[in-house]
Amino acid sequence: MSQAVVNGQKAVGSIPERRPPPEERKKAKPAPVTAGLGNLPLPVWRCKVCGYLCARDGPPEVCPICKAKKDRFERFI
Repeated sequence: MSQAVVNGQKAVGSIPERRPPPEERKKAKPAPVTAGLGNLPLPVWRCKVCGYLCARDGPPEVCPICKAKKDRFERFI
């Protein structure tokens, strides 16, 4: 905050909106989750319980986040 605002010499204005209008935001299509990930050297595994992701040859024996067993993982990419 500037000293002029503190002293009452200058009014505080609103911050202009920088996002596109709502109509344009609705038209915009988000990029797919896997965009640009097709060339990873290892497969990515996702825990179906908590969503933990890891890139390795096979799923971990136990999820380090929620402690779910290996069978609760699915290949994500």
